[in-house]
Amino acid sequence: MNMKTLRLVLLLPFLLASCSGGKSGEFIAEGTITDASGQVLYLESTDTDEPQALDSVTLDKAGHFSFRREGHSYPSFFRLRLGESFIPFTADSTTRLSLSASGKDLFSSYKIKSGDKANEQIREITLLRSATDKKIEGIISALEAGTISQASALSSIDSLSSKLKEALTDRYIYSDPRSPAAYFALFQSYKGGTYFSVDSPGDDRAFAAVGTAYEAFYPNAPYTPLLKQAALRSVALARARRQASQPDSLATRQVEAVAFPEIQLKDQQGQLRSLRAEVAKGRPVLVSFTSYAAAWSPALVAELRRLQSSHPDLLIFEVSLDQDAYLWKNASRSLPWISTQDLSREAAVDYNVQSLPSFFSIRGTELRRLDEPADILR
Repeated sequence: MNMKTLRLVLLLPFLLASCSGGKSGEFIAEGTITDASGQVLYLESTDTDEPQALDSVTLDKAGHFSFRREGHSYPSFFRLRLGESFIPFTADSTTRLSLSASGKDLFSSYKIKSGDKANEQIREITLLRSATDKKIEGIISALEAGTISQASALSSIDSLSSKLKEALTDRYIYSDPRSPAAYFALFQSYKGGTYFSVDSPGDDRAFAAVGTAYEAFYPNAPYTPLLKQAALRSVALARARRQASQPDSLATRQVEAVAFPEIQLKDQQGQLRSLRAEVAKGRPVLVSFTSYAAAWSPALVAELRRLQSSHPDLLIFEVSLDQDAYLWKNASRSLPWISTQDLSREAAVDYNVQSLPSFFSIRGTELRRLDEPADILR
């Protein structure tokens, strides 16, 4: 099966879903909220910048509620709002969430009676962020009261923010970047400002991890294109900062004429591999940007094996955008070509990779984008 056919097969379920209105099942969010008789509980979507009201119910004395809405194959994000307090959660077409809370303190009191790992993690993330928010508010109050200096306040706030981001990346983002918790963690905010920012040094890897995973696993989610743009911008800004910190080497690179962007990445054995060095050997080179975690990866590997078997003079230089080093090493350990890992996504930015998989042909000084690997023979 060639890549064009493979892509059509992979897109077919989404095309069919589109033709039928995109409905692939319902999710259920239900439970009990006590101490809120006569108050209105809202179900709101939070996939966009501004929450969108979807449904509501006036709670009776018992406080029972039940919402049923269309679910999808990708995670969507919602909240239950009572007044100014809310409970965040994620749902897809298989979600059956049951929870309890008190209307006196909706967020602090809510407990998940039955649900899934993703919503337990979202509760953990929200509690971590809320605790950090309160500490920051305490610092701001002390600053306003004049008991600490502005420099001390800024230093303390930076320290708290860094500790929160370290906890979120270690526990939720890098451990499973395709999870709803990873996306939710990436966009935690305080008073309208997000803890992770495309403009902040060091945050590019987190954006790249989640952006790559969601592009591979949830390409039809409505927020994935915006996430992808944020990831690319974050990586590009990080690269610009590194170049600005080395002006001499940047000037040298600018005057050096190259026919294609260099890629220098480590392979599974930790050896630094240079694309320019491989091209210099005179063999035609196929550059393949991929994700071993994607559902289409086995079919692509099989196609590349057939291609190299029938054309042993062809050199394949594969660039994995997977953020999971174990998965990458395990999946590529027996492959008969060069396999590298692009954690920072710099190579993907250099080659303007807009979707996975993506392929390029290099023959001498000629760089060509390909629709599928076999096109390198034409």
